[in-house]
Amino acid sequence: MSRFSPAKFEDIFNRGFWEGQQQLCDGILKTHDGATFRIHRVILSLQCEYFCALYRSNSNQETVVIPYVDSKTLESILLFIYTGTIEVSENNLCDLAIASNFLLLDGLLKRCRKFAIKHMRRTNCLSFLSIAWKTDRLAIMEDCYRYAMVHFEDILKTSNGDLEKLPVEVLKTLLKNDSLNVVSERSTWKAIVLWTEADSSIRLNDIPELLTCLRLEKGTDEDLIKDIVSHPIVNRNPHVCGVIPSDEFSYYTVKCKILSQDANLEPQYQNLPCSYGPRMPKNLHIIARHKLTPAEDTSEIFLTYDGDLDFWRQIGETEFGIENMIQIERFIYMFKVEQMPGRIFDIVEEKWLPRSVLPVPAYRSWIIKFKEQLYSFGVSVFDHEKMYSIFSYEFQRNKWENTGKTPYNVIYGAVTVRDQIYVVGQAEVTFDEFTPLLYQAYDLEKNTWKSLPAPNIYRQGLSLVSFHEKVFAIGGNTREEYLSNVEVYDPLKNTWMGLPDLPFVYISPKAVVVDNKLIVHESNEENKQYQDVSPLVYWDEVAQLWKNIEKSTPWYFIDHYAFLALDDGRVLKDMTAKRPGKKWKRILHD
Repeated sequence: MSRFSPAKFEDIFNRGFWEGQQQLCDGILKTHDGATFRIHRVILSLQCEYFCALYRSNSNQETVVIPYVDSKTLESILLFIYTGTIEVSENNLCDLAIASNFLLLDGLLKRCRKFAIKHMRRTNCLSFLSIAWKTDRLAIMEDCYRYAMVHFEDILKTSNGDLEKLPVEVLKTLLKNDSLNVVSERSTWKAIVLWTEADSSIRLNDIPELLTCLRLEKGTDEDLIKDIVSHPIVNRNPHVCGVIPSDEFSYYTVKCKILSQDANLEPQYQNLPCSYGPRMPKNLHIIARHKLTPAEDTSEIFLTYDGDLDFWRQIGETEFGIENMIQIERFIYMFKVEQMPGRIFDIVEEKWLPRSVLPVPAYRSWIIKFKEQLYSFGVSVFDHEKMYSIFSYEFQRNKWENTGKTPYNVIYGAVTVRDQIYVVGQAEVTFDEFTPLLYQAYDLEKNTWKSLPAPNIYRQGLSLVSFHEKVFAIGGNTREEYLSNVEVYDPLKNTWMGLPDLPFVYISPKAVVVDNKLIVHESNEENKQYQDVSPLVYWDEVAQLWKNIEKSTPWYFIDHYAFLALDDGRVLKDMTAKRPGKKWKRILHD
């Protein structure tokens, strides 16, 4: 039997569950365009907070006028309330979102939100942004901003007039953002012109402030500056007229006079903040996504659009699963384990170097970065004799050089904090008694070790990580049981302090720092891939508590990824220059 899908509200009373129930209707809704609908007050009150409050305060009023909602939209909403079905489309999204917001229909508002995010395209994201501006509870404003910023060049070509309809506050927020994806500031200027000329009689007043959104660079934007000064929306604009003499076209003149620092401007436009320098994010992320199946263990490598983790694009792949990534200048060193060759990726040119990094001549080692140099701390073998050695990597010769010895028999972790290398491990390991943990700082220049207070709780197999210039010792075991204890070392106080225990026990804990969050999860080792593992948690520094990571957050599947934050300004500038024209996809948030 085919499912009955009524096209009109009155049709639901002709068959199915609601057949014949129209005779029990006890209320009438009327729209501003004159349409009327007979309804059951109790049904609407149970499904909608607005109607519940309405009929409590107007219990004797039979006909109620619903403002701001037309008959077509109200009929769709009534069908949704009575049957739970509704078809959301680009054509009705705006009306449904505004009406469901007004009527406090959270279920329908959620459907509108889901539709908008799923169907967001360069041809509609600005219209969705305008809807979100009118309807706060739709909660897609940030999604629309992000999509518009990432695809701004494409939007300029296919905006269908939606750019011109944006409120000025929305346009300013877009144009001022460091992450705006433009080939040059000429695109930003084009957007200002298109928007202004759509209604110049009203919008000329906004030109002084919109011009502060431009990121003009001395020596590169002189021709653009001439075009700006000579354009009618500037040189015939009474709000800036007379500020720029016709024979002055220099970068300095535009900065000082157009960009809101001239006394001749109207008071509300004086001393507005100016935008300097190129559009460049504070950081980016390299993300390696593991692909582990019975037939392969590989990684796909992605680059994020900016510091957020929503939009990515693939830039490479490896024939091994990446567990560790380290940046030195423009090169990204990628490793699985120390006994395997590593790969080097040129992040500016986005290509692999033709050579591999030779395996570290040691095992059970830790590879870290210190002052733009790779170092390995681990166990090596020379002439059948074990040595606990330090190696440095020589890029030009593609060789690991032995530079010193360690006092450790086994190392559980090595991190850098405030230009210091901290290592935790044991000098000896025996099976019949516990030997104390050894915690030391290593001075590379002097090749000396300095003993420091060891963690208060004895443990093996812990995870050591640096976070906010402190060292965290997380989890581990005592051979007899797995621990949930956490301690933190403050280098300034030279002391360890206990933190609240982890809410779960991890057999092989792994702590990572991503997006300024310290996250703990079960390690992604091959022999643990198909075991049940404890949930992921993160450290809430304000509340001083460990909290579960929700499935809706982008970090929920972090155990399938390796992350590397890039924050070198010189490298970021070169990378950002290549951003326009690339295809960016929403990945981790889907």
